[in-house]
Parts: sequence; structure tokens; C-alpha cells
Amino acid sequence: MDILVMLVVVLLVLNWISASGHRRTQQRALDKLQTKLDLVMAQLGVVVPEPEGIADVDALIRADRKVEAVKRYREITGDGLVEAKTAVDRREQSLG
Repeated sequence: MDILVMLVVVLLVLNWISASGHRRTQQRALDKLQTKLDLVMAQLGVVVPEPEGIADVDALIRADRKVEAVKRYREITGDGLVEAKTAVDRREQSLG
């Protein structure tokens, strides 16, 4: 019985490791795709309109209130936490 429990635990851990590695690979591929899309859009001169209220996010970034900027970005866009943090990080880089 102990061996069976141990085998199930080992299989669950291996499955979790495999799945998390796959998610990281997918995220890297998605990040590369987003970068390429941004470059193509810039080359074509396509400008995506910014959501209303994004100036609030920029002001919070400039005031070094990044957590609040992420929260405000989520309110404005409806994005999830990871997407909002990534977007705020990008905005912070573009603001200099």
C-alpha cells in the first residue's frame, strides 16, 4: 500500500514538473510572437488606441507606485494580474 501511495505521489510530481515546463515554453513563445507583432505594427505605422484612463497608470508609474498602477491597469482593461503586470512593466520601460 505504501508503495502504491509513493508511486502516485511520484507520478503527480512528474506530471506537475512536465506541465510547468510546458507553460514556460508556451509563455516564451507567446512573448516572442508579441515582440514580432509589435515590430510589424510599428513598421506599418499601426497605432492601437490606448484605453481611457491610461494616463492614471502612467502617473502611478512615475510616482513609483507600481502595485497601484497594476491594479488601475486591471480596472481599466479587465486583464488578469500577469498580463497587467507585464503591460505596466512595458509602459515603465517606454516611459524611461
